[in-house]
Amino acid sequence: MLSFGIIRNLIFGPRSSFPDTVRDANEELPEKGLTMGTLIIGRPGTGKTSSLARHLVDYFETFKDRAIFVLDWSGSISESILTLIQQKAEGIREGLEERLVYDELGHPDLVIPLPEFSEDYGTSYEEQVQRVTQNLEKLEPELIERTPVVGGIGIKHVTPHLLRLISAIRNETGDTWQVTEVKKLLIETNELNMALNEFGKYVPGAKFHLEHEYKNLKPHEQLLRRHAITSVLSPIEPEVIRARLGYIRPGWTPREAIEKNQLVLIDGSRLINQRKIQHYLFTQAYSLIMADINKRKPGNPKDNPVSLVMDEVYSLLSIKGMAEEVGMLAPLYRSRKLHLYIVLQALAQLAPELREQIWSIGNLMCFAVSNFDEAYEISQQLFKYHPKIEKLPRTSDIGHPIIEPDRGQYLSIANQIQRFGHRECIVRRFLDEKSLDKYVRYIPQTKENPTTNLKESVSELKERLLVERGVRVQDALKVINNRTLKRNKPLQY
Repeated sequence: MLSFGIIRNLIFGPRSSFPDTVRDANEELPEKGLTMGTLIIGRPGTGKTSSLARHLVDYFETFKDRAIFVLDWSGSISESILTLIQQKAEGIREGLEERLVYDELGHPDLVIPLPEFSEDYGTSYEEQVQRVTQNLEKLEPELIERTPVVGGIGIKHVTPHLLRLISAIRNETGDTWQVTEVKKLLIETNELNMALNEFGKYVPGAKFHLEHEYKNLKPHEQLLRRHAITSVLSPIEPEVIRARLGYIRPGWTPREAIEKNQLVLIDGSRLINQRKIQHYLFTQAYSLIMADINKRKPGNPKDNPVSLVMDEVYSLLSIKGMAEEVGMLAPLYRSRKLHLYIVLQALAQLAPELREQIWSIGNLMCFAVSNFDEAYEISQQLFKYHPKIEKLPRTSDIGHPIIEPDRGQYLSIANQIQRFGHRECIVRRFLDEKSLDKYVRYIPQTKENPTTNLKESVSELKERLLVERGVRVQDALKVINNRTLKRNKPLQY
């Protein structure tokens, strides 16, 4: 006689040793459940990057009307995604490559410009000023907290007025001054006076503050404010970063990527040893993407889902101000059709604020975890306690079995998680926003990526994509260094 258990095993495979779990050969996540957010965790070398890269490429190929943004700290997932695309059949590969944007932060020769201020972003200049100011506050919370009078006032009150003035300065071609010119206005008094005289009328609030409050400070107080502002802007000083942030127009925008259904790869591997610069650039890119998502009306059926992948991006996951915001994305942005993916090696990479919120993310893919305490915490989140599981059977007809307590059950599960093999994982998934899969999926081994030959190397593809949208660093710097107020003419705003 066939029982439900036998039928279930025929369909899903036999149960694993985990409770409430079925064995599965497919680790894929249902598309309708992606708005619940996805957390992927596992130590290096477990196969999590390969699995996610395959998922994203398959999704990108299937849904030709959707955009994906990948913030890649180490460059590994960008490498995997580009490799998988290169292995596609010729007609498919070409179609995917047409929708690709590759942005390599810190490239010594080619830069994909991403200035802080541009009409191409589709937001007002005041919104852009607020965005940049908020980013600076989040990146330097300690400076603001330790020195509220100097650092706090300098960053929170003086900086936005300087940025308003900067965004109002344009030449005959509409070239807007950028954050790269803030230091010039702070240090060269004549430049600041000229800017206020010629362009202050377009931003009267900023003109009043800078003329009647900032300039009337005692010299040493002005110096302290100036030091606080230049300190927080120190990451933009290297030439390749000035070229990126100071050029006249962006090489890509979130608005364009969403309209054209593009996959944008932002590779930060060149800046791994320059953390402050990497933090600034990833925070900027993230804020630009979210500014576009924030313009969406909740529940608008005309909006297509947008995916945002954060692969070990420490600037967004470990810095207090950014982590608080990231923690709210999955539960609050479902109505705006945001598919959030967070990739970690360990929970310890999270700021305490995000650590408390991370379990609000619905989908979880767990590979081998090094830290036993974290494996235990994950086991508690994934599995419910079964009060009837026996630790030891009864020893006589009149005796009673010894029941495994909750700690014992979770210790056993944590031991298994910690000792997973390569590409072995468990998956909790939502079938849609309202339906959690009844079973946790146990995957003995995730799918293997193809090993077919590539038409061109990944490094050649990267270079080709950079050339399509990039500007030579020296050419960008020439434009920036030639900016002067003397050649500018007031425009109609």
